[in-house]
Amino acid sequence: MITLDYRTNNPRWGISGIVYASWERFAFALGYLANEAHYRNRNRGGLLELHFERNDAQGAWGKEGRIQYYGKEAYLASRLADWYYVKSAGNGSITCRMNSNDYMYSLVNDFGFREERYEDFTTADIFPPSVEPYSSVWAVLKDHLQKNNWDDAGIENIFRYYTEGWNE
Repeated sequence: MITLDYRTNNPRWGISGIVYASWERFAFALGYLANEAHYRNRNRGGLLELHFERNDAQGAWGKEGRIQYYGKEAYLASRLADWYYVKSAGNGSITCRMNSNDYMYSLVNDFGFREERYEDFTTADIFPPSVEPYSSVWAVLKDHLQKNNWDDAGIENIFRYYTEGWNE
């Protein structure tokens, strides 16, 4: 479901996940994620990786959807503040990570992001749609806004943020 609030209540750890302060910030982040050039596991200059970790296969509560971030925290704080607010410590070369199962499910189920699974591994990578990700992801968000009675000027404003995120 497309929403600004992707928090869940884990019986063991409590409330966690991403909540966006505005549709503009949501659109910027979505545009950023829709561009595969931002993915470290596709481009050496990329700053992130998206994963589903099958912690449930090891007795945990369920799959864990994660954004792993490899850049400077100051950049994250200034450009993707909603992620910064929910970050947890990284390890190794990972600067920090943002856990948000429902957001990862929305990327896959609502926006057409794809899971790549690997034999003998419990972690699946998540990538933008293979075909025309810029326009296909935007089309889903635009349709959502139209169904929620946004006017053309408001949608155009959100599109500017989406494009800015894509071009970041």
